[in-house]
Amino acid sequence: MSSVNWKKTYIWFFISFILLSTIFCGISRVNILFHVALSLFLLSFIFSPLVRKSVLDDRQYLPAMLLVALFVIYYSFSNLWADHSHLESSLTHSFYLLVLMALYRQAELAGYKKAVITAAWLGTIILAILTLIYVDKTKIFTQRLNHAFPWAPDNVIDLGGYMALGILLSALLVREMKTLWVLLPVPLLLLCLILTQSRGPLLALVLAGVMVYLLRPNLNLKFLPGIIMLLVVVAAALYFSGFLDRFVMRIESSYQQSFIRFGIWQHAFEVSLEKPIFGWGFDKELTFINSIKQPVTTTHSLYVSALLKGGFVGFTLFIGMIGYSLWQCKKHLAAHHTAEIAILLFALIFYSTQGMFIISNPREYWVLFWLPLIIVLSVPPQRQQY
Repeated sequence: MSSVNWKKTYIWFFISFILLSTIFCGISRVNILFHVALSLFLLSFIFSPLVRKSVLDDRQYLPAMLLVALFVIYYSFSNLWADHSHLESSLTHSFYLLVLMALYRQAELAGYKKAVITAAWLGTIILAILTLIYVDKTKIFTQRLNHAFPWAPDNVIDLGGYMALGILLSALLVREMKTLWVLLPVPLLLLCLILTQSRGPLLALVLAGVMVYLLRPNLNLKFLPGIIMLLVVVAAALYFSGFLDRFVMRIESSYQQSFIRFGIWQHAFEVSLEKPIFGWGFDKELTFINSIKQPVTTTHSLYVSALLKGGFVGFTLFIGMIGYSLWQCKKHLAAHHTAEIAILLFALIFYSTQGMFIISNPREYWVLFWLPLIIVLSVPPQRQQY
């Protein structure tokens, strides 16, 4: 098999994985697709000089891979001073994440970026449809889309994150496909996002959009009637369904919830000061009772979690990785790739209040954190043909 055929084969397995992984969160049968893409990529890297050259000579991308490698390897080795060691598992998952980066980059260099983005976008739409099909319609306004599609993310906040990401991917595909029809699913995604009653992803979506607009304030007026109509339709649907009052109450309760989160973060910071240099290790969880007498085990912030588990050293590596991705936004801005910047900002804001750690087998954070990060780290390349 030629190097071109090798590459097309593992790229299409990778694209299939992105699509199905977005729909079926963490299902092992779906993950087989990733392992097939991984195996074919490694074989092509070993036996095809052209594929190997495309990876090793990609000086534009290697620094990003190095920074991510330092981050994931350090946190994997933090198992050595954790209460319970999962070193082998963590190193394996770290390797998977680096291969995920390589597969996306190879897809983009070969001209398949639009296909990868479309796969993730379609995944969010199909997930939204399946969620609405499976949800108990008599409790659709009260149970926040919980207990609906069995293979959706376990946490309804993450489900809301998928919907918000789908909206941003729609904006990206408008540019890539040069058509507005990809915006048609946006009302469906926005409806599902609102029905989750999840404030975090909605706030992250709004803030990311506003920040990108401030970076390049060039709103096309032809979109304005559609945006206004969308907001009117959503507002009317909320009002006449009687759901608006409930949603407003959820927004208002954010004020009280913020103080609860601050209490958790303060406690986590105090615990991290007990082992400030290298942290507590990979498996560290909190044992804390918050101000409303609820037991808390997670930090409810990826940033605080990075400090708690990895100490100053790990947190520096984490911020270095994030900082480099923000630096790469300059190149995306120069190429008028504002949607990519919005997707990254959404992920960074979203995970400021989500505390699950991000090194593991394929899970929701592969879609909500790693994919946005990788999209931005892979700056617009010159097309390589081989």
